[in-house]
Amino acid sequence: MDIVHDGFCSPAFKMPTELDKALLSLAATHDRLSWESLTANATIVLPAFGSSIRTIVTGRRIIPTGVYASRKCGRGHPYESMNERSFFMHSEVDTDIVEYRAQPFRLEAVIDGIKRAYIADVMRLHSNGTLEVVEIKSDQRQLRDPDYYLKLQAVRAICDHQGWQFKVLFKRDLCEPILRFQNVEDVQSWSFTDYGSSDVFIAVQYLSIHKSVALGDLAHRLGSRPVGIAKLKAMMVGRIVRLDLDSKLDEDSLVTLVSDVSELSQ
Repeated sequence: MDIVHDGFCSPAFKMPTELDKALLSLAATHDRLSWESLTANATIVLPAFGSSIRTIVTGRRIIPTGVYASRKCGRGHPYESMNERSFFMHSEVDTDIVEYRAQPFRLEAVIDGIKRAYIADVMRLHSNGTLEVVEIKSDQRQLRDPDYYLKLQAVRAICDHQGWQFKVLFKRDLCEPILRFQNVEDVQSWSFTDYGSSDVFIAVQYLSIHKSVALGDLAHRLGSRPVGIAKLKAMMVGRIVRLDLDSKLDEDSLVTLVSDVSELSQ
């Protein structure tokens, strides 16, 4: 199997992130892949560090496209459906997600005598170190195409051998229950609200002592309540505090500390 870099996306040099390192590990471990249909002729194309494998190309298809600005990742993620955009919003506010990348690699392989190409939708790094590749579709009808099914099997094989997770999500997984999705939309909409180190210190120190407090009460300690609430929602994107997205968000909502930032209060 060949590992190559896409020559069409080479921005200024950036230090590799954990996702970059995971993708580069494909080059070091491809000899252990055992599926004969891929090992002899497959190519995995990787983008430059921090990039997506392709830019948005609509051609003649009429599809919603754009770039989702991520504060968590410090970059924009191209999307080619509203479902992908919705998934980015979930990833932005999920405090278990450290980093995510749109279109992280392209797989090119000859399967059953036919050359096929597949671009992964999203790759995510969880706080426990788990890496997952996610395919996003509107509904299960899109999985009935035999050619597409074979491509997904190839991607699943790569993930299995790398120790990564692979899953397919549908629109209903992203938009239901409606209350959770509305909360996701709300929190991520405040992601670029400015907050400083003093705000973080106050929030972390107070939550380290009290464990959980009402959103309105903690917000009042960061200035006016409306401004403080906006800051705390942005801090959720920054993986500092956590709000319960399954309950209605208001001033009585409980705020807790993300476990792996508790040392900031020391």
